[in-house]
Amino acid sequence: TRDRVAPNAWVVVAVLAVTLTIASGARFLFGVVLKPISEEFGWNRAQLTGAVMLAMIVLSIFQPLVGLLVDRIGAKKILVGGIALLGFSLIPFSFATSLWQIYVLYGVLISFGLAAASPVLTTSIVGRWFTHNRGLAMSVATSGSALGQLLIVPVATWIMLATSWQTTYHVLAVALLAVALPLSAIFLRDAPRAAVDAGEAPEPEQGPTLRDAIAHPAFWILAFGFVVCGWTMAFPNTHFLAYADDMGMSLLHAANTISVTAIFSILGSVLLGLAADRFRRTSVLALTYALRGLAFLLLLLLPAGNLLYVYGLVLGISWTATTPLTAAIAADRYGPKHLGFIFGSLFTFMNLGFGFGSLLGGVIFEMTGGYQLALIVNVALGV
Repeated sequence: TRDRVAPNAWVVVAVLAVTLTIASGARFLFGVVLKPISEEFGWNRAQLTGAVMLAMIVLSIFQPLVGLLVDRIGAKKILVGGIALLGFSLIPFSFATSLWQIYVLYGVLISFGLAAASPVLTTSIVGRWFTHNRGLAMSVATSGSALGQLLIVPVATWIMLATSWQTTYHVLAVALLAVALPLSAIFLRDAPRAAVDAGEAPEPEQGPTLRDAIAHPAFWILAFGFVVCGWTMAFPNTHFLAYADDMGMSLLHAANTISVTAIFSILGSVLLGLAADRFRRTSVLALTYALRGLAFLLLLLLPAGNLLYVYGLVLGISWTATTPLTAAIAADRYGPKHLGFIFGSLFTFMNLGFGFGSLLGGVIFEMTGGYQLALIVNVALGV
């Protein structure tokens, strides 16, 4: 009976993509409001990015727990609860006037919601629905993060310039509670055990445990890759708008550069996902990291202005591809039974990388008066 009422697997992918599009805004908005908040309250960027570091620590602690809960009670309940918490948490955050409130609300409460509405949950669902088309399905489902960047950053920047940074959070909270929450509650379904992908029999419910996985070097190689992925995502997410403003670019021009990144991240994610279904997935992942390092080299060398769109293009091709490629490799290697817990544990390394990259970017700026050293580190890590 369950099989007859279950939706088509690609419908589930589409629902996940749309839901993550809206949910990802809670992370991307911090980079939009970093400089305005700093100027309004007098907190420096190192102090503010400390809240990002705290958020990533909290995410790292709760991400494996989310994966474990997904394995045991299903992904839908976790996602619906996470979206609701995220939406309601943004409202008090918009009224914060003290630094400790930023740390508690963004660093802790909002992080709980982000932990639930994350690629860990997406990987668990898609990994159970798909077998032979897994690379492409992972790429499409996780493209919601890129779409969120494409849609939310320019719109949020426009709203902030027209009104205030607080209003941007009010609008996002409404979008989460009025669109993402009912969409995921009504249309999302956990994959039934007999789910098939285009008539293919599903993989048996078996595979190594987390203890088995961490005993093999492959786990730690993928984990290090996620550290690099998170670290190199921190600068575009947290510091790029402030960097562009420091360089004399308008905020709207900088937001357009981010939109270029997002547009090509969708294209890059789909193309690299297709390549991962046809070629050796680890080789495709290695190419993705090489492009990531090249992007920051371009940001170092190119002058501020329209040429920065080249940086946005190269960064975009590699932007969202790392997560679905790593997820597909993990699903292939570890099987569906403990995939949520194993991939949730892997994903903690991305969160830690993002937190350290955000914090040290702020520290480097305060110590040197610029971001050049931070960009050099990003180049080296990508390579």
